[in-house]
Amino acid sequence: MLDIKYIRENKDEVKQNCKNRGAKCDIDKLMDLDEKRVALLQEIEVLQSEKNKINNEIATAENKEEVIAKGKKIKDDLEKLEPKLKEIKKEWEIILMSVPNIASPDMPIGKDENENVSIKKWGDLPSFDFEIKDHMQLGENLDIIDIKKASEISGSRFFYLKNEAVFLQFAIVNFVFDTLSREDILKKIIKESGAKVSSKPFIPMLPPVMIRNKVQKSIHRVFGEQTYRFKEDKLNLVASAEHTMAPYYMNETLEKDQLPLRYIGYSTAFRREAGSYGKDMGGILRTHQFDKLEMESFTDADTGLDEQKFIVGIQEYLTRKLKIPYQLVHVCSGDTGNPDYSQFDIECWMPGQNKYRETHTSDYMTDYQMRGIKSFYKDKDGKRNLLHTNDATAFAIGRILIAILENYQQADGSVMVPEVLRKWMPGNIEVIEKKK
Repeated sequence: MLDIKYIRENKDEVKQNCKNRGAKCDIDKLMDLDEKRVALLQEIEVLQSEKNKINNEIATAENKEEVIAKGKKIKDDLEKLEPKLKEIKKEWEIILMSVPNIASPDMPIGKDENENVSIKKWGDLPSFDFEIKDHMQLGENLDIIDIKKASEISGSRFFYLKNEAVFLQFAIVNFVFDTLSREDILKKIIKESGAKVSSKPFIPMLPPVMIRNKVQKSIHRVFGEQTYRFKEDKLNLVASAEHTMAPYYMNETLEKDQLPLRYIGYSTAFRREAGSYGKDMGGILRTHQFDKLEMESFTDADTGLDEQKFIVGIQEYLTRKLKIPYQLVHVCSGDTGNPDYSQFDIECWMPGQNKYRETHTSDYMTDYQMRGIKSFYKDKDGKRNLLHTNDATAFAIGRILIAILENYQQADGSVMVPEVLRKWMPGNIEVIEKKK
């Protein structure tokens, strides 16, 4: 969340930022509630101090009855004020949690994804001298994707991966973990990206796929109707690995020389896809359950923006190694999430749809997520500052599988395996062919 002090001192800027991002936040009401909250807190603090003083005086007081009566009056006043404060604080917190992060001055202003800005394209779009198939035609013909059986057993927006698709998934996982653990490769990416950051490798992580509701709210990663909830247990299924990676240093204070701390996590993710009825119903692009490799980085305030530049460089490197054409997109104010100071997407070319589709996201959130979970670092002077966070997709498995299948398809219906993945395929499989 944003610092309430910052909102008080920059009310007009915060209002304009809300407008740019299409966020419905009543900042004037928030300020009114904040004034009442602070006044009540001060009044309660004075009464608590008087109450403590009276408690210490009772034993030696000559006029005990008068002191006791005064104490009872203070107790009655507190019993009236504390529920009032609780009510105001609840309403204040709801509005405060809805206020989006201040956007980078470089972020394009726009209403929705149609106003995102393509800033770079890489790779030649493939040309085929045969009638191309989409990933589902290829998946079914090669017996590597089964949606029909999954729909019978689990319902719509579920799928089975089989045979070589499973090998391909774990080849992708191995490729990512190998790349992000190698400092020589990271140094090369840093040089290409121009980022001024450390070449410290990523720590591999398999995070939990369930998170306490309170924690998820605090890091602003609850997506309303999109979230699968277990109300009795106050637990939610994560919609991406970073939901349980971001709070890893909750209630901790790190030393600045420990930073950056980088993690590459792999987990299953779950989304209800509420409100997307009829959208991307066919295939495995938009599903209720999918596997994902996610980067999470903890930095100080000075290096957070360069860290995002580095992470985008990693995303581009991974995609180029697969030789998938893509475009890099600067996401506009109306299409970015509330916590984001800056967001970039990579959209891979998908021949079956004849267009680029989003496969990667990179989010720099400054200290916005960390305020609610109290994650700090100490600078060289011993001052505590909130950590800054970046999270970003390494690969969302389903989406990159679509891109691989459709870009690497052959005239006979087979699919070539990207060269960089072959060493992790059993028997160094080079081609996925129809079963005999």
